[in-house]
Order: sequence, then C-alpha cells, then structure tokens
Amino acid sequence: MTNRTTLIKIAKAAGVSLSTVDRVVNRRGGVSPKAEAKVLEWASRLNLDRKIFRSHLRNLRIAVLMQSPHNPFYQAMRDAFSDLSTTLADLSLTCFLHYIDVTDIPATRKKIEEVAESYDGIILTCPDDPRLSDALRLISGRVPVVTLVTDLPNSGRIAYVGPDNRQMGRVVGELMGRFIGPGGGDVVIVLGMQRISGHEEREMGFRSVLRERFPDCRIVLSLESGEDPARAGEVVAAALKRHPEIRGIYNVSAGNVAIAGTIEEMGLAQKVVMITHELTPSRRRLLRDGVLDAIIDQNPRQEALRAIEMLGRHFQRAEPKGSETEHTPFDIFIRENCPALDRG
Repeated sequence: MTNRTTLIKIAKAAGVSLSTVDRVVNRRGGVSPKAEAKVLEWASRLNLDRKIFRSHLRNLRIAVLMQSPHNPFYQAMRDAFSDLSTTLADLSLTCFLHYIDVTDIPATRKKIEEVAESYDGIILTCPDDPRLSDALRLISGRVPVVTLVTDLPNSGRIAYVGPDNRQMGRVVGELMGRFIGPGGGDVVIVLGMQRISGHEEREMGFRSVLRERFPDCRIVLSLESGEDPARAGEVVAAALKRHPEIRGIYNVSAGNVAIAGTIEEMGLAQKVVMITHELTPSRRRLLRDGVLDAIIDQNPRQEALRAIEMLGRHFQRAEPKGSETEHTPFDIFIRENCPALDRG
C-alpha cells in the first residue's frame, strides 16, 4: 500500500512517531483523533490519497444535541441525520442523537458535559446562554463543537452551520411590509425564546427592514412562547384582544397551528398577515388555505450534511473548503409555489 519510506516522511512531518502512523494506516487503534488528523493532513500535503488512509481509521462518535422531534423541524433534522449514513460511513463518523429541553439550561449544560466525556465531537443547537457557552468553551479544546441552525459565537465552536438568520428576518420584514400595504398597521412578533440567538437575529432583521422601509408598520408587541405551541396560541389571542388593530403576525418559531386556530376563531384569517418559518405538512396546509401568507424555509438535510462535513474536515477526513461559518440557503414559499408533496 504505502512503503516504509513514505510512512517515515509522514511521521517526521506530522511530528508523531512511526508507530503512530503505522497504527493509523493499519487500524491498530490507540491513536487520538487529533493525532490521526495530523497524519491525514501530512499524507495529503505529501500528495498521498487521503482516501487510502480513511478506510483504516477508527470510527469517531459524534453527539448531536437538539430539541425533541415533537417539533416538526427537529423531526426533519433527526430524519436527515439518519438518512446520511452513507456519508457518515465514508468519513468513519457515527452520529448519536440526544434530545434536550432548551428551557432547562442546567440540564442542558449537564448533558453537554456528559457527552464531552464519551464522544469525539459535538453538533448542537441550543440557546445562546452564558452558562452553556462557558461549558462548551471548557471542552472545545479537546472536543470540537459545531453549532447548528442557531449560533453560540462565544462557545469556542469550530464552525456555525445554518442560515443567516438576520437575513431571513429581513426577508420577512420586506414581505410583511408589502403584504400589509401602504396603510401600514400594528404588527406583533412571537419568538420561541429570545435566548436562542437565531430567533433574536430574525427579530433584529425584521425590525430593521420595517424601520427602514415601512415605518407605518408598527411593532406593538414582542412575545415569547417558550417553544410551547399551545402557549403561542394563548399569547397571540391575548395580544389580539388588547390590540384589535393588529394587521400582521410574525411567528419566528413553534405554534403556528395554535396561532392560526386563534386567528380563524376570531374571524381574522383574511385580515391579518401571518408569516413564519419551516415548511412542515401542517404549515403547508395553512399556506394553501390562505391562513399563512408566506413561509421562509431552510433545508435540514443540507444543514446536517454540512455540519458532518465540517467535522470531517476538522479531523482531516474530508477535503478542506469553506470557512468557520457556513450560511445555508433558504427558500420563500407562498401559496402559488407551495410544493405539492410532503418533504417530511
């Protein structure tokens, strides 16, 4: 396969022993992921086919921490990681899903600390809370972390993979202003949790566009549902009673069915513009029925794939490309271009 002279060159360049290179090549174990990555890096620099080594590498365990699949978006994300088994096998990575309650910060921190002891890498989506960022910084030196969908910039993560949430919010602001029209009106924002940086960034982008281009669209309330779908309907019902002139609702996260039910019960389905995120089957139906006016959709499969590839690059098991931040594209759906088939 590879002669001894070549192995000696790799060992010298990587600053490891010949036995370490031999262990990597012949899959004898006992080599840390960091040392393996050095061997692969120098094998590549010395113009050797990295794939020759890849089949001999030990399998690395990756912990994926995210919300429960009871949330339709995270159900799609779960399915995406499951469907990517071929890519994982090629990189010698195996992902293990762990579900967290994003409203319980101490429990989430404990879970992060637990997985750091038994996994080689972490992919996670959680609130941008200082307690979580502190925990991640403490482990990021030995266990690489990729943040997914929503970022924790002070966590020591090697990369963020997901949409530009501020840009998404700006797109919603543009649509809301145009849909409401020149007369303007009161608008309410419903966040899942402001501590989730992606939600906060969407709100910032939304506010910016209304302020810049549609000053007659007045944001009268910014509410939080705590990622509880039923509560989302309750806070919107209370808001509509307090502010009967509301013309637009921007729901940043969960609870669209409950909010739509409230709007329909109050006879406001044709009077209130409602925009949200993620094209789930239930939201697709609301869009076709004209209760939802637009959906900004991201691609969980593409995001899961890029997160896996980012760790693959970190461990020198995939070709280097991109940067520490990988913004994924998003789509805009209205009733006229709503896909005919469920995507899960």
